[in-house]
Amino acid sequence: MKYQKQALLGLLGLGLIISPWLSKLPAQFKTYNSGITIRESEELERIKAEQRAATADKINSLGVMPSFRKLRLRDYLDSFRHNPRPDTTGYLEDETIFVYDSTGKCVGRIEARQWLWKYRFKNACFNSPLYQSSQG
Repeated sequence: MKYQKQALLGLLGLGLIISPWLSKLPAQFKTYNSGITIRESEELERIKAEQRAATADKINSLGVMPSFRKLRLRDYLDSFRHNPRPDTTGYLEDETIFVYDSTGKCVGRIEARQWLWKYRFKNACFNSPLYQSSQG
């Protein structure tokens, strides 16, 4: 009992000295948690990229190229008045894709990412293979 007041006063002084550091702790916890979240999301993106690379390597090793040589336009009938203008962005520079209307008639080709319509380019359907539906 003789030294209780002095010990209590010392602990109070120690608490006052430490209080600025303790007041910064919640902000530091938020920073730490956001850092962990960022690290986890980067790790997840890294894993996804590695899996995509592994899939691409597997496809290349098997020799399977996800490309198509024929494109069928569903709601289009061959007409010299209406140019269908299919999207050419998904094809490679060295690919040649023959384009058919909904009845299976050649209407042009996509070559070097350029649309060649048979009514503007005379040889657009030259040597085009017959379109055979994969549906029996």
